[in-house]
Amino acid sequence: MILTTNTSVAIQCPKCGELEFNALSLFAFAGKGRENFYCQCGEPLLSVVSRDHHHFNLSFHCAFCGEVHYLRLKRSAIWGKAVLPLVCPEVEASTGFIGPKQKVTQACHEREKSISELAAELGYEEEFENPEVMLKLLDHLHYLAKNGALSCGCGNRHLSFELLPDRVELYCEDCEAVGVIYGDSSENIRLFEGMKSLKLEENKTLLINRHQRANQLAKANEEE
Repeated sequence: MILTTNTSVAIQCPKCGELEFNALSLFAFAGKGRENFYCQCGEPLLSVVSRDHHHFNLSFHCAFCGEVHYLRLKRSAIWGKAVLPLVCPEVEASTGFIGPKQKVTQACHEREKSISELAAELGYEEEFENPEVMLKLLDHLHYLAKNGALSCGCGNRHLSFELLPDRVELYCEDCEAVGVIYGDSSENIRLFEGMKSLKLEENKTLLINRHQRANQLAKANEEE
């Protein structure tokens, strides 16, 4: 019988959005019985604790809902041949994976879908007033988020968003700033796609891609 003692961990940081890869050895629990993982930005990601080396209590910080989720697992679930997805029960999507390195890497590649693909899979597309425009909006929003180009004037770079039939509303949970991105016309999405970055204004509500405000933001992006 072959005992696997090394496994790989990949998990998305809830603060900066980066996907972090780490190795987890069974021998790490020989002394202290606990292994903690942190993002390069300093944010806690995942903790694994065991007293008997047979059962493990795992907690991970979720990039989707911001909460901490808990699992109690047998050793074979972590150091086995299959990939263990770290699933957020709120959105039923995986924020990370544990398992053999090659399989974890493959699972991460498959997870790298655009927001529009995810929205279509979850059935949101049917709820949009103008699906073609809204899906373009979501793709550009995903591009900005992936490149660290979404932020708030208060310093928060981890914005939340809500999907609505004709728009997306961005929220800063630190100062309650709001940004409304309209997805009801081709003109509005053209204005939004011209933006290379987007920063909310502290404690204010902005209409991002409509009329004069949109022209001001687009001009500011051209000057950067």
